Parts: sequence; C-alpha cells; structure tokens
Amino acid sequence: MINFIRSAIDLIAVWFILYYLISMFKTNMKTMQLFKGVLFILIVKVLTSLLGLTTLNYLVDSIINWGVLAIIIIFQPEIRTLLEKMGQTKLEVKKEISNDEKERLMDELVDAISTLAKEQTGALITFERGQSMIDYINTGTKINADIRSELFLTIFWEGTPLHDGATIIQGDRVACAAAFYPPTNKELSPKYGARHRAAIGISEITDSLTVVVSEETGTISFATNGELRKIPIKELRASLVNELQWFKSSDEGGQAHES
Repeated sequence: MINFIRSAIDLIAVWFILYYLISMFKTNMKTMQLFKGVLFILIVKVLTSLLGLTTLNYLVDSIINWGVLAIIIIFQPEIRTLLEKMGQTKLEVKKEISNDEKERLMDELVDAISTLAKEQTGALITFERGQSMIDYINTGTKINADIRSELFLTIFWEGTPLHDGATIIQGDRVACAAAFYPPTNKELSPKYGARHRAAIGISEITDSLTVVVSEETGTISFATNGELRKIPIKELRASLVNELQWFKSSDEGGQAHES
C-alpha cells in the first residue's frame, strides 16, 4: 500500500511538472521553437538507432552531447524567465470582460482604425491571442493603458516618437507601443512597406492578429498565419469580431452589432 501511494505521488508530481512546462512552452514563441527542435532531434535519434544509420547516429549523438550547453547559452534569458515563473507562488486569474465592456472596446477599436484609414495614417496594431507576446512587448515602450480611440490616434500621429513600430493589445489593455517585429523573408510587391513586412513576419511566428493601416492608400489589412488580406472599412467590425472571438459564448449579441 505504501509503495502504491509512493508511486502515485511520483507519477502525479512528474505529470504536474510536465504539464506546467508544456503550458509555459505553448505561451512563449521562443521556448516553443526550442521544444520543437529538441523533439525533432529525439525523433531522429530513435530513427537512426532503429535503422542502424551509424554516421548519422554519430552526428545526432554529438548534437545531443553539446546541445545542452548550447541551449543554456543561446536561451539563457528564456531559461531564466521559466525559472522565475516556476518560483512564483502567486496565481494569475484571468480577468473576465463583460459583453457590454467588449462592445465598448470594439467600438473604440473600430473608430480608431477607421479614422486612421480615412486620414491615411500608417498604423500597426497587434492583438495577442494564444501565444504570449511578452518578448515583443519588451522591445517597445510599455503603456498598460485602457483601449481608447484617442490613444491610438495619438500614438500613430507622425509627430509622436511612438508612431514607428507596433502597438500590442493584451486582453482589454494596450500593453505597449513602438514594439519591433522581425520582417518576413517572403517576396512581396513593392507596394508593401515596412509595416506590412513586419505584420506578416510576426504572424509567421505567433498566432497573433495584426491590423495594418497603409499610410499610402489608407487600406486596412489583417495579417494572420503568414498571410495578408485586405479588409473593407464596412466589414471591419465583423472581421474583428470573427478573428478575436470575443462574443463566442454569445453569438446573438455579437451578430446584433456586426451590421
């Protein structure tokens, strides 16, 4: 009986640690890439052993032997962050937003993006979804402000030092402005500038939604999954509702405001 209890505690502890680590991997782009890389190497190791590929197996063993040291050096900031999170005892409670508040936020966003488009003011607004954007928030100027149309118009006004770069939204808060994104390596038409390249770039490595307003034409575009698509102003609200899924649990309420 004692051995059974000991084994049960052991399994539960291992399951809890693995679950906690995987949860952190899923919400951080860089650590998720690290996890995929390690998993790929392990799969190759198994295959080379089963198929008797001696030379390739030797190379994989070398990578594994030196890989731990390389990971520690290359991913030092991420490993430190993970250890800090594991040491935190405070539980984060996700804030629930009422439908009335969601409607207000949507009104502010639609008003801001529409005004930026009509005035042909270039803008880059990213919505954090499943994966954490903290790595990119740290590259910008942290704001932690309420979502207001006037705030976006001020940030992207060409006379402000924050108009270059992206503004990132976490939940119902504006997390930062002037964030930097790595541009895509795709071949794009010359009509697309730095904002569009940055929007596609961030959509290739995170599950975020990025709204781009062209300063040349005032065109509104959504960047997701490495692709860019134009959104007419009259379809902006419905498209945001569909992408953000804020009204998923109350479709009737959301549809009533889409028209």
